[in-house]
Amino acid sequence: MNYLQLALEESFFSIGISRPNPAVGAVVVKDGIVVGRGRTQRPGNAHAEVMALRDAGELARGAAIYVTLEPCCHYGRTPPCTKAIIDAGISEVYFAHADPNPVVRGKSRKILEDAGIAVYEGEDACVRACFCDETDNDLHASSDASCECGVFGYEAAGKFKSNVGAEAALAEFKAEGRSVFHEVERYFEAYDYFVRNKRTFVEIKSAVSEDSFMGCITAKGRHAPLKITGQGANCWNHELRAMSDAVLVGAGTLLADNPRLDVRYVQGNCPVKVVWAGHHEFIQPEIESLHVFAPCGEGAFVPLVFSCVAQPQLDGIAEVVALPHESFADNWNFMVENLSARGMHRLMVEPGAALVHEIFNAPREPEKPLWNRIDLWRSTDPSVEASLARLVECGEAKSGLEFPGLPPCAIAKESAMIGPDVLTVYYSGEARGARQGARN
Repeated sequence: MNYLQLALEESFFSIGISRPNPAVGAVVVKDGIVVGRGRTQRPGNAHAEVMALRDAGELARGAAIYVTLEPCCHYGRTPPCTKAIIDAGISEVYFAHADPNPVVRGKSRKILEDAGIAVYEGEDACVRACFCDETDNDLHASSDASCECGVFGYEAAGKFKSNVGAEAALAEFKAEGRSVFHEVERYFEAYDYFVRNKRTFVEIKSAVSEDSFMGCITAKGRHAPLKITGQGANCWNHELRAMSDAVLVGAGTLLADNPRLDVRYVQGNCPVKVVWAGHHEFIQPEIESLHVFAPCGEGAFVPLVFSCVAQPQLDGIAEVVALPHESFADNWNFMVENLSARGMHRLMVEPGAALVHEIFNAPREPEKPLWNRIDLWRSTDPSVEASLARLVECGEAKSGLEFPGLPPCAIAKESAMIGPDVLTVYYSGEARGARQGARN
């Protein structure tokens, strides 16, 4: 396990609460025991570090604090977290991601070190944050970088997993730390982009069969869902929702799939539900049957509906925002600007075939696409194609609904496989530049 992983998990519950501030998590650790946890509160209230220090109380003195983002060092709506850390008597600070805000970046470390506090950041911090949860499996950070292990200043004690020895165990912890670092970098890429561009990061998620079908068309010409990905990919999808400020579907997908757009497979805050209505006017029977328009619980956000036409039936049920332009691209950018003004860092889009075609093919400057990242799942499970064939054979479906293909500017950057499903991640040139800038 990893203390910064615990801090990251804590931060997920701050999404939707802290915006426009970043959703940050922190844990305070003393003698190998987590004695304080915290997450960023609503704007004007305490940040994650302060919440964790309050939770730890006097146990914070001489302890270490692990925080996902570089602590702030300036006076804003709240006092600087660096001051709270120093006043609490913290001896070590580990932060996983440098804040892209020039008011903070690089300044916090000097302030803390000048106060006599040891500071570790980035991948180094994530590796040092590894720990074992077994009493005879101990690995702890050492301030002596010349210890026998010689890896990131780590000192080993006791037995290691599978009795493979100190060197192999340290390699295992190093790999785990790098994995956490990669996860944190992924988590903050939307925040980095938002800080630099004052614009919401748009992430497209699509799933296709081996033959590039997204769904099927019924005999009556309506779109119908097709189960494509397995449970592993579905859980990943819910994790992405949990780390997003909002999740969007088009009216066609809403009527065909009737999705809940929740995070029932993972823990975390539910994103704001956004509907791209286009020219579809929702009627009362549709509204009554769709999960998205079900009454919201206490404290939940009402759905946002972006529409080219009036939606009188949604009064009191959703917030309807009129789209003022004629072209899809102009209306899409209007919507993104609206979400940006609300302080939303990441918009997750789960489009159907019609909407994804519009997003990928709307006339735009090649260097300024309407998206920043594409997560494309492709199933290798032959039963998906067999299922579609059976639906066509029995007359329930007329044909498959094809994925329109990737835009020319999409370049594959990462890939992974969960069960029979292969994930390929694509970035546009604009988003890649933002990611590179975040690490310079």
